[in-house]
Amino acid sequence: MTVHFNQLTKEPYLRLPAPQSNIIITPHRSDNIDEDAKSLSNILNDPKVYPWLERTPYPYLHEHGVEWIEAHCKENKKGLSTLRKNLEQDEIINTKNAVGREFIDDCPFTCIREVLADDPDTGAPLKDRLIGDMKLARYTFYEHLNDSEQRSKAQLKNNELPAGDENIIWTLGDFLAPSHHGKGIMSLAVRTLIHDWGIPHLNVHHIKCYAFVGNEGSLRVFEKNNFERGHTLEDWVPVPESRGGGKKSIVLVTWRGV
Repeated sequence: MTVHFNQLTKEPYLRLPAPQSNIIITPHRSDNIDEDAKSLSNILNDPKVYPWLERTPYPYLHEHGVEWIEAHCKENKKGLSTLRKNLEQDEIINTKNAVGREFIDDCPFTCIREVLADDPDTGAPLKDRLIGDMKLARYTFYEHLNDSEQRSKAQLKNNELPAGDENIIWTLGDFLAPSHHGKGIMSLAVRTLIHDWGIPHLNVHHIKCYAFVGNEGSLRVFEKNNFERGHTLEDWVPVPESRGGGKKSIVLVTWRGV
């Protein structure tokens, strides 16, 4: 349960526990945008992935990936600068030591990467590849219709709560390359993100998410992390014409805490 710091690259990261300790979660990187954008295009155009996502464009072009990465690099720049300064002093911050720290309102850890080579002296990742993405953010209240007044009011109330407020409701979305499905990676990634960052640094107490009906893989990931299935909302989410049009039904899930 730690936040690691790569002294070689000056990058903070989370590392999954065994048996998936070769998987890390990092911020987006500005120095290899083209490579990561190519990986995103390959993943998000795969028929095992894109039908289960709501907002990503399809077909997913290289420029979509570049814009996505650049936007996140800009969004996280200030927070990462502060985090790096704190981590420069210690290679690892234990969550136990986070008690008494000021809570923040940012989760820069979004990129799921497979480590291909570690530094033999420090154990820090030397080479990796992007295999997925995840995002812990404030909840957008899927149970209210899109563009409805109820959703807007609920979002506004939730977003106005100050950083660290235990009443904030969070949500989590993710996807993983099909080449890495069925290995327990995403279940451990969700657990790591919640316990190593969300709880100690954001003071997360409440998480609500959803998955499309039929996406049993995602629902199992949630259930393995102490989420409970709730209501099914029939014909709820509009589907872009590029994905076939119409509406999809969703299953709501709620985290029951630690």
